[in-house]
Amino acid sequence: MERCEVCRMPFTWEQVSKSLLAAYKLITCRTCSERYKVQFLSRVLASLLVIGPIFPAILLSPSISTQMLIFVAFIVLPSVFVALSYLIHYRIA
Repeated sequence: MERCEVCRMPFTWEQVSKSLLAAYKLITCRTCSERYKVQFLSRVLASLLVIGPIFPAILLSPSISTQMLIFVAFIVLPSVFVALSYLIHYRIA
């Protein structure tokens, strides 16, 4: 998990997940009030990891089973979302 560059306080999982859900909203450090934004390459990585499982499922949907679509929707995507909380990097805004 990322830390504040000024005071070294780690960001909470809640802060990071809210930032991801709100289209990369700025994160403010809880102790020193420094503001951080998601780095560009992290945005690209997040897009690829989210679209990655969805695109093949849609592309192969006529030949894919309902169970596979449910697996992608309820297992793979939430797993990617949790992993993104640890893979996303922030920099001072």
